[in-house]
Amino acid sequence: MSKEYHYIVNPSVVAENEAVAREAYEWGDFIFCFLLIHTLIEALLRTFLGRTGKDRFADLIDAYKNYLKEEKQPEPVFVDELIQFNRRRNQLVHGLWKNGYAETNKKLEPSCRAAFIMFGLLIEWFETFDTEITESGFSYES
Repeated sequence: MSKEYHYIVNPSVVAENEAVAREAYEWGDFIFCFLLIHTLIEALLRTFLGRTGKDRFADLIDAYKNYLKEEKQPEPVFVDELIQFNRRRNQLVHGLWKNGYAETNKKLEPSCRAAFIMFGLLIEWFETFDTEITESGFSYES
């Protein structure tokens, strides 16, 4: 491993969280699934950017956007999707207090499915910049 990913994430923890997110989806616990995927994407961003601090998710998106500018990327790939994803997470949390668990969970399946897809695509995209990112435990094939 050329980078010190093990200081940011533990690959076995990443694999466990990915497995539990899949199981939660299969059980129909879309809230738990979505929140785990949000956590996994946050960990992926932290790992990719080398950020171990207490940055908020929005700060990580800004850092990622700046990274793309530094890399002279003509398009801010995944930036809008990450912003919308974080907004959806905030709506989920507010929905729990407004509509309750069952009602919020019922509406979340499509968002959870889309989050899985985005997570996999994001891993593949990050691999174009850093071929060793998957050594930190993130897997888009599962």
